[in-house]
Amino acid sequence: MTQVQPNIVIVEDDFISQQVLIAMLSCYPVTTYCASTGQEALQLIAACSPQLLLLDHELPDMTGITLYQLLTQQSITITAALISAHSVEQLTPQAHAAGIAQVLHKPVEPQQLVNLLRITGCI
Repeated sequence: MTQVQPNIVIVEDDFISQQVLIAMLSCYPVTTYCASTGQEALQLIAACSPQLLLLDHELPDMTGITLYQLLTQQSITITAALISAHSVEQLTPQAHAAGIAQVLHKPVEPQQLVNLLRITGCI
């Protein structure tokens, strides 16, 4: 019996940041997908049913928080982490109010990512 790998969607408009997250996740038995905008992410999430979202805070068409709110309005429940170069302390209350589990600072520390994968059951 083949075990299905968890799907993780990275929503990040910066190519380098996207590639760093892909490289970090390549060490684990997960399948990663990437979107560069909120609209791309909405379509991708509908297509691949991810177990985890890694959301950049500032996207070209919306914020990661707005994207997550759109998902919850559609009754789509996915564990998410918001990733930003801005102050984690300032973003955390707004992210938690929207239902986002964690806020991580860029660049994401490998141990933070591992902890997130464990908490979400991806590894």
